[in-house]
Amino acid sequence: MHVRRVVPFVSAALVALAFFAPGLSNANGRFPLADQLVVDPKDPSHIVLRTTYGILDSSSAGDSWGWICETVIGYGGTQDPAIGVLADGSILAGVFEGLSVTHDRGCSWAFVGPPLQGEYVIDVSVHRDEPSRAVGITSTGMGMGFHVILAETDDNGATWTQAGTAITSDMIALTVDVAPTNPDRVYVSGVAGKTYAPAIERSDDRGKTWTRSFFDAAHAAQVPYLAAIDPTNPDRVYVRLSGTTSDHLVVSNDGAKTFTEVFTTASDLLGFALSPDGSRVVIGSPTDGIFSASASDLAFQKTSSVQSRCLTWTSAGVYTCANEFVDGFTVGLSTDEGKTFTGIYKLAEICPVTCAADAATTGVCAAAWPPLAVTLGVDQSACVSPNASSSSGSPSPGYRGEGGCTACEVATSSRQTAGVFLAACALLVARWRRRSRRSD
Repeated sequence: MHVRRVVPFVSAALVALAFFAPGLSNANGRFPLADQLVVDPKDPSHIVLRTTYGILDSSSAGDSWGWICETVIGYGGTQDPAIGVLADGSILAGVFEGLSVTHDRGCSWAFVGPPLQGEYVIDVSVHRDEPSRAVGITSTGMGMGFHVILAETDDNGATWTQAGTAITSDMIALTVDVAPTNPDRVYVSGVAGKTYAPAIERSDDRGKTWTRSFFDAAHAAQVPYLAAIDPTNPDRVYVRLSGTTSDHLVVSNDGAKTFTEVFTTASDLLGFALSPDGSRVVIGSPTDGIFSASASDLAFQKTSSVQSRCLTWTSAGVYTCANEFVDGFTVGLSTDEGKTFTGIYKLAEICPVTCAADAATTGVCAAAWPPLAVTLGVDQSACVSPNASSSSGSPSPGYRGEGGCTACEVATSSRQTAGVFLAACALLVARWRRRSRRSD
């Protein structure tokens, strides 16, 4: 997961625009975007999407989306929780306050107990080979150092235990991943030492011992994020490096001991995905678009100008998070390796997740829904009442597909007004980004 802080200039701009369009600003002041998409490992029709206005859940491969507010999950402000989906559909969300889990598709959430209770869970990773198992990594400040432990579950997130020993407290962990062919091989990326140099911690015994390696001097001022581990070779690791003036993709073939740079961009390299067999790679940027390559030569060629903010590759194809005001959709699906995309989610195509009347999500999210719906241009009459009872407790939002709502017309005056407002925000942010780099 790549966390980006909200830039003060952008926040001020959104506040100013909100002043001229009363009632249309998002509750946390952030521009509405999607930036992480996870597909259920056992049910490809179940998709979970992280956005700047909460988490969305689809049980219909993107034909309909249910909204879950940040508050009921346990976070707010400008946090971007690391999310994961387990074998039984349970959803994980790592936040400052701990690890929040739902076992009923978002109707109820609870923080897990020790060893993750009260810890900053900065990243989670679900085992590809056995998705009832997952790991989480903490990065909790304590005095002059950080509490960095690996926690694991083997029962779909019901219980958690610490795996092995803590990583040295001079490291700020950022991402974690487990080798698909060897569950004892774990990689953690972060910055370490007195100079906060980019580093990788590797364990070959599930966290009992850790070996640290640093990047070369050319990348000493950059921040590393694990992108993927090859599904057939635990020694082949892809890492995205975020810098002040450029981002880079590097790859290791010796278990993170050394890395070779294979791609660089002056933009934010936010998207990365391997094909399910590991033979192909796609990467994406909100400025440069989408590129693909064979994993054998990593000779990237541009395939699309879509302003990509995330990439996920499954048997269904390549999913991307995009800029709706430029690309025409917020989430798209490609079946030709990123050359063309079909939109499967636009901002206004959501309704609250429908749960039992006494479910936590029903009550907690009720007050936040109307202003968000106005911001995104949702026709609220299309949605099932948030107080409706659901026998299954699973999401069943009223919106159905790109063609319209259940018994309603999509195009409303509130949507048109919100669209003008959001387009103005997008233009202002785009102009600012051309003048100045971001704050990481």
